[in-house]
Amino acid sequence: MLTFKVITILIIALAGVLGGILPTRPSFSGGGKNKLTLGNAFAGGVFLGAGFLHMLPDGIDNFKAMNTGIDYPLALLTTAIGFLFILLIDKGLSSHDASEALKQKGSFPLVLFLVLSLHSIIAGMSLGLENSLLSALVILIAIIAHKSSAAFALGVNMVSNDCDRSMVKKTIWFFAFMTPLGVLLGTALGYNESSANSVMFEGIFDSLAAGTFLYIATLEIISELFESNDQKQTKLALIVTGFALMATIAIWT
Repeated sequence: MLTFKVITILIIALAGVLGGILPTRPSFSGGGKNKLTLGNAFAGGVFLGAGFLHMLPDGIDNFKAMNTGIDYPLALLTTAIGFLFILLIDKGLSSHDASEALKQKGSFPLVLFLVLSLHSIIAGMSLGLENSLLSALVILIAIIAHKSSAAFALGVNMVSNDCDRSMVKKTIWFFAFMTPLGVLLGTALGYNESSANSVMFEGIFDSLAAGTFLYIATLEIISELFESNDQKQTKLALIVTGFALMATIAIWT
């Protein structure tokens, strides 16, 4: 598992860097945007399936294993907290006036960076705490499916706000390593804590990750995909395909 996690760190970081640097390339064109939109549709389905069928059930199982004696859906509460936390940061901090001010100044898209970075760290910690190779592979697929797209969205936002190219590249490199940082933190917690504490941390971060996965899938990817009616049927098919992939993998996890 340790070797696997080291490999995931490299793969995730590479996906983030490649996706984020793409908008800065002179050769970037509208065709690239179209392909990425369709890829994002598939990622939306993957995140939806991973959140509902992998992260949330794992969170529920780990909370049950803690034997708290509390008759309350703690895993679902934690999932909702993860969803609402990202929602509050994303929508609460990005008021209309603030957004307009950012556009006028052509400044750094701080809100987008914070939301994506927090999600990346939480998802990474969930991966780092995972002890099952197959479950870890499911989380890795979900992360990679979105990491390059998220980095691309951040890069496009910065380029459109006339950020300096060197600033864009430095920010993308920094963002690319947010998920690996989460993987390292989760792995360290898993090794250094007792078995009971490890189950507790895994339950908490699985549930938090489920909430952030569902937020990213529904409010950040799928809702934005259908702001345009272009290739509507293709987008729907790719979302279902991504979800079906996670549903199939769930048979063995």
